[in-house]
Amino acid sequence: MNTLEEDLAGEGVPTETPPAANKIKTQWNWIQLSGRISTEIEKKTVKDQTVISFALVFETQRKTDKEGSHANFIQIELWGKMAELFYPLLAKGMQILVTGELFQQRWVSKENQKAQKFCISAQALAISDHTYRPS
Repeated sequence: MNTLEEDLAGEGVPTETPPAANKIKTQWNWIQLSGRISTEIEKKTVKDQTVISFALVFETQRKTDKEGSHANFIQIELWGKMAELFYPLLAKGMQILVTGELFQQRWVSKENQKAQKFCISAQALAISDHTYRPS
């Protein structure tokens, strides 16, 4: 069996890091969650593009409050054709599976306080509710 150096025909493995590798690279953060839609579906237009958003409730093993709840909420956004396709199909209480990019929104409130929230920009969505029947 040949070694890597033999396979490279004597070219060897580079020992120096290329200059581009020293720069900070963009990392893609993908997340997949299964949960229920906990709010009404909001639809709006942003720069001629349809966007829908809603909160997804999902449970974790870790308790989130003094009462022992395991419920967590995160905002989900769908843009463009995906938003137009799913808007008439989604409803509050429906169980879904969503895959997307996790991102953080930051802003300054009216009270001049810094605020933030995490959202998921959906890239794929599946309706996993067994009671859902498309019309």
